[in-house]
Amino acid sequence: MTSVRHSVRAILFDGDDVVLFRRVRAGREPYWITPGGGVEPTDADPEAALRRELDEELGATAGPALQVFTLVEPGHLITIYACRLVSLDLSRRSGPEFLEPDIGLHEVRRVRPEEVRALNMVPPELGEFISANAATLPALLDAATYAPGRYRPVVDVHLLLIDGGAPVRSGVSTGGAKVLLGRRQDTGYADGEWQIMPSGHLEEGESVVDTAVREAREELGIEVDGCEVVHVMHHRNAGGTARIGMFLVPRSITGIPVNAEPHKCAELAWFPLDRLPERTVPYARAGVEAVRRALASRPPGLPAAVDGSPVFSLHGWDVPGSADLVAEAVRAGFDEVTVCLVALLDGAVLVHSDDETDRLPATVVRPGEGVQAALARLAPVGEVAFTGADDYVSPKGRTGRRLAFSARPAEAPKGLVPLPAGSLGRLPYAEGVFVRRASSGLLHGLSSR
Repeated sequence: MTSVRHSVRAILFDGDDVVLFRRVRAGREPYWITPGGGVEPTDADPEAALRRELDEELGATAGPALQVFTLVEPGHLITIYACRLVSLDLSRRSGPEFLEPDIGLHEVRRVRPEEVRALNMVPPELGEFISANAATLPALLDAATYAPGRYRPVVDVHLLLIDGGAPVRSGVSTGGAKVLLGRRQDTGYADGEWQIMPSGHLEEGESVVDTAVREAREELGIEVDGCEVVHVMHHRNAGGTARIGMFLVPRSITGIPVNAEPHKCAELAWFPLDRLPERTVPYARAGVEAVRRALASRPPGLPAAVDGSPVFSLHGWDVPGSADLVAEAVRAGFDEVTVCLVALLDGAVLVHSDDETDRLPATVVRPGEGVQAALARLAPVGEVAFTGADDYVSPKGRTGRRLAFSARPAEAPKGLVPLPAGSLGRLPYAEGVFVRRASSGLLHGLSSR
């Protein structure tokens, strides 16, 4: 039986460019390849091999990876993934090809995808695929991640069942009324915390009311009618992403609520509207309170907007504290948190620099360590401001959230050098986004709350 060698390759986007190696070897015309290599017996799966290769060849971490192309050659299977670069540290690369000078040079280059087909790519079919899909690949990544591109907010639909299913009437005091909540389990987000039941995401082709009816049937086994939007909230998770929340109440309910999805909900329980359990998802708590105020204050028969009570609110857009940022990362199920520092001195950003790349100082927060302590390990910079966040998967397959902070030290900390004022040097695109935010003043002062 003929064995088949399996390799992986990364179409690694850094902003609008792809990261390639220009290979220079004695006795051969220079050629170009994408990062990647062979799948080893110790790799859990091809994607694990891809992340190992990115670390060995570039000291790189990347965001979500999408399998986009498979190339079959005699005795060789090549799986190609598309992903976006998060961080790059060439001092960390450890692949044998970089430790043996006789193998030749691996020059890191950034190339526009539509220009790749004109290069001497190996294999040539991969170069043609990259150029032919120069617009499609970034769009696929934008749809799968919160990478740069047209904004696509998630729309959440929450249906509040109040007083054990009795219809809610305008202008009636909600004192003593109870709302149905469910305790989340095995969902990957906020497990162990209480959430409005039913709740779900708006799907393609549905109206908000359609979603509320569907979720009530799927999660509680009941039928609802006359669903009315009482509140709309623009919410942002601390250090995370923003979403639109629609909060509705039904005029009539048929059936008795039961836990129809026990694999995602540990239990159902009724709680007073003004005394929710301590471990309630903050977003849900804010929504319940907004609905409680709206229902209690509006005159009978009138929509909430008529009497001036708010039908729209912002939640999570205030200053995020370090505890808020870490708590949200834990709630979202990330395995680790990394902090990176944008240090600005006289208009220049301070970086680690080598012959081929620049990078912001960064470190993984240790178990039991606070954000401030982790930043202090990077540099003694004093007061810092939260600049932004993004998500990644480490070479070992650990999901992580990177939190960026800016500071203005009086002098350059040891080991950091300034880029030319106003320049982003050779920083990865994602780190350049943090620098631009810090330089433009789009910052959030960090508190310890």
